Amino acid sequence: MITVSLFGGLGNQMFQYAAGKALAERHGVELALDLSGFRVDRLRSFLLDRLRVPEVMPEHDESSASGEAAGYFFRARRRERINRVTALIGLPKLRSSPNSYREPHFHFDHAFESLGPNTELFGYFQSERYFSSIADEIRRHFEPREPLGTEARVTADKIAQSGLPVSVHVRRGDYVQASTAAVHGILDEDYYRKALAEIEDRVGHSPDLFVFSDDRDAAAQVLNSIPPTRVTYVQGDPNRPWEDMALIARCRHHVLANSSFSWWGAWLNQSHDKIVIAPRLWFTQRGLLTRDTRDLYPSGWVQR
Repeated sequence: MITVSLFGGLGNQMFQYAAGKALAERHGVELALDLSGFRVDRLRSFLLDRLRVPEVMPEHDESSASGEAAGYFFRARRRERINRVTALIGLPKLRSSPNSYREPHFHFDHAFESLGPNTELFGYFQSERYFSSIADEIRRHFEPREPLGTEARVTADKIAQSGLPVSVHVRRGDYVQASTAAVHGILDEDYYRKALAEIEDRVGHSPDLFVFSDDRDAAAQVLNSIPPTRVTYVQGDPNRPWEDMALIARCRHHVLANSSFSWWGAWLNQSHDKIVIAPRLWFTQRGLLTRDTRDLYPSGWVQR
């Protein structure tokens, strides 16, 4: 059995699940989801039950994880804290269990491919290289489990009626907090202007923009050079983020924020001629000192 710890927001959970599912499929074994981390997370909740993920059912509870899986998140976190302390005083790290795998760095780890059929996974796994072998299956699993709500259906109809719908993701929220901003950074007007100019140059005319943001005022500021008649601000339900992601995927082309949320929205778009513009500075210069993003961007995505 492969066990994967899930934590963070929807985009992070999707990366973690996809990596675990690919490894389980490779070995022909079951995948167990460790949901115990959500018991102590006041900001995030488990959301994969809103998608067609076969390992969970709607209205799950945390006991749906196997007894063995349920404690792995805390064991991994405890080992991580102890190792930070021992490193400060010059002592060696704790020896990991032979069946435990802790993602060693941000970029793809080739050692992942040699993991056995009884492995506990802990990490972010933010590269499609972890699950490209089952990409079509992952796309099926990441469709919304239920029909879109009323407001989302209205937006879906507008996207369908547009001759050239382009999604634009402007993320603020927790990114404006000092500690988070120091790592992730805030994308400015210059990034969005250049990204949209590139799409216009490549398609030959002006698209309709569907803007997804947790801060409409901030989004309007970075898009102030765009005629309002070309912009639709999507009023998504913050309690139903999977709907916004599904709407992003229905657009023709994409301008991403430095966020796994819009990464997945663009990735789920199956069009082979889609244009995806992503920020080269996914993290701040400080954040990039400890994170190599070379495997974050799928082939064909444009970095700006």
